[in-house]
Amino acid sequence: MAIYADVVRYRDLFADLFRRDLHVRYRGSTLGLAWTLINPLILMGVYTLVFSVLMRIPGIAEMDYFPLFVITGLVTWVFFQASVQAASSTLVGQANLVKQVRFPRQLLPLSVVASNLVTVGAMLVVILPFTLWLIPESRSTFWVAFPLFLPLTGLVSGLAVLVACANAFYRDVEHLVGAVLLPLFFLTPIFYNYDQLPGLEGNERLVDLLYYGNFMVPVVEAIRDPLFFGELPNAGDVVYSVVAALVALVLGAVVFRRVDDRLAAEL
Repeated sequence: MAIYADVVRYRDLFADLFRRDLHVRYRGSTLGLAWTLINPLILMGVYTLVFSVLMRIPGIAEMDYFPLFVITGLVTWVFFQASVQAASSTLVGQANLVKQVRFPRQLLPLSVVASNLVTVGAMLVVILPFTLWLIPESRSTFWVAFPLFLPLTGLVSGLAVLVACANAFYRDVEHLVGAVLLPLFFLTPIFYNYDQLPGLEGNERLVDLLYYGNFMVPVVEAIRDPLFFGELPNAGDVVYSVVAALVALVLGAVVFRRVDDRLAAEL
């Protein structure tokens, strides 16, 4: 786990990589950080139109503040997807730097995770005023969501290091990540709840498989509960999120330790 302590040990280098990632991402952009909000807002609008207007799926069409329900799920998913997908190409994309200079290479994917936290902050700044205004119950619970981003960040950080290392040896990993994220997104209850799907009625085993077999589901639900429903998160979801984060961090550290000395040669 010492590889993550290098973020503090080499904090000046990490800060430089963080600033460079932000600069490259918004270089030449007129709207800058506002672009991080456009994609989630477009998705929110499309899903609201399709599922609550055009298709009028029972349970979804009648839900109060459905757009807010969607965006409180997207704030978690967008951070996860953008971080893991971008991190997968960090080592390969900066092969010259990895070959020429000896430094803690895990800082490259971890800096991508850190820069995507800026997106999370921007989204929360937009979401919270509407949540607190429209859902009075959330005024006493919204703060609970903030510490839950710690296990989410740990989960994403471990996966980011893992996929970055794997892609350095097998270039197909970058494409595989993109292919896996799409079905995983639709299997994650971003714009629906499992109890709103007619096909799952009376099939508790399938619900449990979908819920706990997809590590993002308990994380999304735990963060959404205090933000949208004004409820404290389920203790099981919180424990699951922490365990998933620890497993991801350990896997990322183990893989990185085993391949670190061979990265320059493979790139």
